Amino acid sequence: MVQKSRTRGRPRSFDPDQVLTSVRDTFWKRGYAGTTMDQLVAATGLHKPSLYGAFGDKRRLYVETLDRYLAEARELIGAALSRPTLAESLDELADRSIEIFTRDGGYGCFMMTTAVPEAGGDEKITAMVRAAMDGLDEALKRRFRYAIGMGELAESADPEALAMIVSAHHYDLSARARAGYSVDELRSLADRTHEVVWKLGRRPAEPQTA
Repeated sequence: MVQKSRTRGRPRSFDPDQVLTSVRDTFWKRGYAGTTMDQLVAATGLHKPSLYGAFGDKRRLYVETLDRYLAEARELIGAALSRPTLAESLDELADRSIEIFTRDGGYGCFMMTTAVPEAGGDEKITAMVRAAMDGLDEALKRRFRYAIGMGELAESADPEALAMIVSAHHYDLSARARAGYSVDELRSLADRTHEVVWKLGRRPAEPQTA
């Protein structure tokens, strides 16, 4: 008896990473609520059944793109905060953030502009946003504690307060980028914020001896 060989499924004729990048950029520009499946189909060049079959519905597509974005953001933040000095860490974090927030017309942070508006009504998205915010706060606190230990900041400096300032500034950069602020304007704001951090955390001057 001759057994028929199994017919292999047809290989995908598209690059999943490229598709998800197109999906992400569409959500980034229009927001979650403002994006339709027809727009995602147009952006990816796939037929709707192919898009649904490979990635699921609109929400599943969005959650996957958000998860990918947050993973990339964690890598960026980790690399910036691993720089040898605190000044280098703060500058790189600001520079890389501004670069991302202003590219392709300036849509800000993907999480802030697309996920935060949806967070209140979706438990999973709410949890993802909170985890990302908590993660940034903790990473900044560790970096400031390290700077205190290395003598870059005074022992009396408050790492939690300093982390709060930088974290709030990070999200402010996103909002201002979406509002049309230029790279130079955002860089100036970052410099002024860093000056506040140094003033609050600097070591007290040594007393003058007679």
